[in-house]
Amino acid sequence: MRTPAFLLGVFLVFSATILSACGGSLTSPTQTVPGAIQGQAGYQGSQLVEPPEEFKTMTNPMAGSAENAAKGEVIFEADCTSCHGQEAKGDGLAGTSLDPKPADLASKQAYLSDGYLFWRISVGGAIAPFYSAMPAWRGLLSEDHIWKVITYLRTLKG
Repeated sequence: MRTPAFLLGVFLVFSATILSACGGSLTSPTQTVPGAIQGQAGYQGSQLVEPPEEFKTMTNPMAGSAENAAKGEVIFEADCTSCHGQEAKGDGLAGTSLDPKPADLASKQAYLSDGYLFWRISVGGAIAPFYSAMPAWRGLLSEDHIWKVITYLRTLKG
């Protein structure tokens, strides 16, 4: 039989995980993102941070697949909307108290490469220059699941 203290502990760990699953700014130095704010985490002026070499040339093997976009939407709703919001505009309830605020993925995804998005979802935001609450999803989501989320993000309009 499980004790109430054990169940409370499980609930607190689960809650902390959900609340930490938010945040971040999106970024790449050869691109300028409209609306980037000087000093916003991840930005150097309005320039984006370049992804590491291993991610630079990645392309989404599921690009353009409506079926995979629909599957990615289900994953996004389960794991991302608490911080990024239902429309991926960075306005999720759990993200309201975060600094930096969760990224507006709907507006920024068009400026970001597949490799950049895969990098940020995989590695998260607890790295320079982001220092955000965005968790590292590598190991929690398979590569296929991450690509499905990216496929879904590509359907959004900012």
